[in-house]
Amino acid sequence: MDINAFVDNGFSPGREFCVKFLSSKEFTVETLRKLISSGTSHRRKNEIAISVANALEKGELTSEEVLLAYVNQPRTWLSIKLGHYACTPNLNSSASLLTEFGKDGWYGPIEEPNQYKKWYIRTYRIIDHVLRGSGDTNQVDQRYIRWSVIAEVGEDYIALSWDGFTFSSISKEHIDQPAQFPFWHHISSFFDELANHCQAKWEHPKLHKLVLHDMWDKYLNKPPYKWKHSRIRAEASGLAINAHSSGVQEIDVRGLQALSQHIAKSVLSTLDLADDAEKMSGVEDAILLTMIKEWGTKSYEFSLDREIIYSDAEGERLKKIKLEYLFKAHCYFGLKPNFKTQDSLQHLRCYSAYDGSTSVLNFLLKELGLRGYSDG
Repeated sequence: MDINAFVDNGFSPGREFCVKFLSSKEFTVETLRKLISSGTSHRRKNEIAISVANALEKGELTSEEVLLAYVNQPRTWLSIKLGHYACTPNLNSSASLLTEFGKDGWYGPIEEPNQYKKWYIRTYRIIDHVLRGSGDTNQVDQRYIRWSVIAEVGEDYIALSWDGFTFSSISKEHIDQPAQFPFWHHISSFFDELANHCQAKWEHPKLHKLVLHDMWDKYLNKPPYKWKHSRIRAEASGLAINAHSSGVQEIDVRGLQALSQHIAKSVLSTLDLADDAEKMSGVEDAILLTMIKEWGTKSYEFSLDREIIYSDAEGERLKKIKLEYLFKAHCYFGLKPNFKTQDSLQHLRCYSAYDGSTSVLNFLLKELGLRGYSDG
């Protein structure tokens, strides 16, 4: 099983550990290539990792440079809080993470010259089990996964980002089927730990209001922007709302849009306004938003793009080129804080086609008017 995390199979501290860590899923090939100036275009990831390890040993690269490249990689999951901190303490040595497994805890800070933000890394050890051999020679081996959560600390916000993975536990001498690691059980406590270290007061923004009200009003049906509804997870299914339903189910957004169009048409027809396209669009959006809000929505996925229009070489006409990708995420609103499910945590699933957590964080900071927003 190929785990999307760093798995330690008993590597020796030092160079061997460093090469294995750099070669793991924790680093992308693109990140490694950026660290080595040239001659890597046709080389395999493991070969580039060896070159990076060599450069570290020779002093041609610093551990800070490698770690900065590492923490700046886009990831799949993101959770942010707003507020300020009083100090940036020196915790465990982040450089040691390149050469040894280390202990559970916070590492850093990692700093970039002339930047107002800093990074910390929270590591957490998970026991994974794997079946080796065959037939009568079968045996269960234990290995460790080092899960790393990256904290970006800005003047007025903190953002935690991480990747998910599956692992196998063991019960009654049998290996269970691989299961998703329940990160939502840990992220809130990681926020609290770092807040204590930094003497900070951080609070989640009102993501539900930001997405379904502020951004909705700003971008939906506002050319050149293109807003696309993707998925809703709610405690209701189909059109029959069951307020007592305990299961979270996914609702087909196309069905909601079809219903909202039908209701809008019926309402405007009674007012002799069925031919008013602008009113039709506005009423349809209002009905759709009401249904999304009132259907017990726990999470909502959408994408936002922008059409870029330019004149051709002769300047005689305008042409539309492909969309500029601005934002795509599945937004978990954290509306069940006391539950032991993913809906207990306010967070977002990000997508690599939209540059993952990096792009989502930048866009949200811009919408919130915070210091961390970058035009680059």
